[in-house]
Amino acid sequence: MSAAPPKMLVYIRRPGEQMTDCARQILQQALGRHMDGKPYALIDYPSYANPGDAAIWCGARGLLETAAGRAPSYVSTLRHFDADECRRAVAGGPVFFLGGGNFGSLYEKHHRLRLRAVEQIADQVIVLLPLSVAEKPLPASDPVLVARTREVFGGCARLTILSREHRSRAILRDVYGLDSSLCPDTAHGLAPPVQAPVVGLVRLARCDGEAPRRETAHKSSKDDAFDWSDDASLRWINRAGKLAPLIPVQRLRLAAFDHVARRKVAVACRLLGRGRVVATDRLHGVILADLMGREVIASDNATGKVRSYVETWAAQLTRVSLAAGEE
Repeated sequence: MSAAPPKMLVYIRRPGEQMTDCARQILQQALGRHMDGKPYALIDYPSYANPGDAAIWCGARGLLETAAGRAPSYVSTLRHFDADECRRAVAGGPVFFLGGGNFGSLYEKHHRLRLRAVEQIADQVIVLLPLSVAEKPLPASDPVLVARTREVFGGCARLTILSREHRSRAILRDVYGLDSSLCPDTAHGLAPPVQAPVVGLVRLARCDGEAPRRETAHKSSKDDAFDWSDDASLRWINRAGKLAPLIPVQRLRLAAFDHVARRKVAVACRLLGRGRVVATDRLHGVILADLMGREVIASDNATGKVRSYVETWAAQLTRVSLAAGEE
């Protein structure tokens, strides 16, 4: 008996439908050719507090289950990945790695965990879901890490990589020697709950390693801004979910993953939904606010992914504008 996809993935008409339709069409085309009725795996569950990555998970779950007509037969974090168990579960079917913004040297530990997992199943059908490249400040490219990345992915028998935006696609091609196709973030598959705004403006501002290196428009009044890490409920939800990767029964592990991820996304939507306008330098602040029908003022983050994403999908993100000075 397969686990049901997260309830937030019920497909209804939403304010962000234009982008959602585009994302679904591209994703279904990209993923459909790998779905031939065989079981599949979804790797790299985000067992950390960032609700943006939880939104990626929830969106990917729904889109993949729609394309395959079934839940994944194997799910895991990168840290707890078991190549033998994965092989047995998928029986030659595709292995999907969750997308996001952690490909590259900025999140080297996570990147190397992904490389380790990919190398162990290099003969399988492997798909990297829509991702962005995140490099450390100049010199951005670590030649040792780049060489290792080229080696691992070059050894894959059947590899598909999806890029979320033009900038990352160019870096993958020019630095890592990897071809990829453009595809929107899987979080566009979500249908956030309806919520009436109670204030004019909400400011979500990064305070981590991807925070902008210069003061941006929405950070001019830092006292009324917040980051995800300021919300205690997200930290408690994340702590409660730390044991989920250790659950031995796949059906129960998947249910736990979905439950925790769904709760994180619900908190993020509650925080963002308070405002009629959302100003943010977080990509999933942009995406979730757009899905809720909010006007969005987007500022770039340190890696350049926010601006590149908004520019790449400008025709679909009609309620999103770049902050003054970033057009």
